[in-house]
Amino acid sequence: MVTALLVDDEPLANARMQELLAAHPEIEVIGVAGSLKAARDFLETRAPDVVFLDVEMPGGSGLNLLASVPDVTQVVFVTAREKYAVQAFQVAALDYLVKPVDPERLADTVARIRKQTASGQSRPDSASETEVEPDANEAAGAIEDAALRLDDSVSVPLADKAFSGVVTIGDICWIEALRAFTRVALKGPPRLVLFRRRLSDWDKILPADSFARIGRSYLVHLALAEQVEWDSRRETLVMFGEGVEPLTLGRLPAMRLREILGGTA
Repeated sequence: MVTALLVDDEPLANARMQELLAAHPEIEVIGVAGSLKAARDFLETRAPDVVFLDVEMPGGSGLNLLASVPDVTQVVFVTAREKYAVQAFQVAALDYLVKPVDPERLADTVARIRKQTASGQSRPDSASETEVEPDANEAAGAIEDAALRLDDSVSVPLADKAFSGVVTIGDICWIEALRAFTRVALKGPPRLVLFRRRLSDWDKILPADSFARIGRSYLVHLALAEQVEWDSRRETLVMFGEGVEPLTLGRLPAMRLREILGGTA
């Protein structure tokens, strides 16, 4: 059983999240806080496995809660605004959900929570993800409507100067939609890159014979998938080799992947 704390100043938002999580019996909501102070007080005596946290709260930001309570292991930000996504991943959020929360998207989040909890890991190392801030010229030049080849590269400005800023299309293992952003898993360092680009934009330019659209949230480079661990009940793991972050799929995306692979396990 995974224990959870809900933190949102809107009672209806907390009630809605409880309703959505009721479809996932492996998640037990052990606390509901309507303010940052109430959340801090709760976390002084209890240690939930995951905190579902709003960003804009009266008296401060949910982002500041992590600084004042450093022992929080897993955090999922739930907010009505997309603009905090980069900040959320800088503080190593496990996921970022935008209200109104889509049940299918939440199912993917729950699958990731279960995987993280089972492995005994704390919040992911934020240093392993690189923030990408493309400028106006990139939209007009680096990514065009014409389909790219696997040996093509995408050049983007990065916050991390240690990375060259060039991503080879053939090195992309999977892409996950995060509303106005996408998280991209690569074969080589940096392993995870956060782009300010929608999944639909990637879908237009990636080679269709190599990348498969899995539901509304994922693009998968099928040739790089080395193993698929099927679990019809809750989650499916797609493995891409040593050092590459596995892709965790909920039930519906996993069903779509099985269809694409012709029902093979």
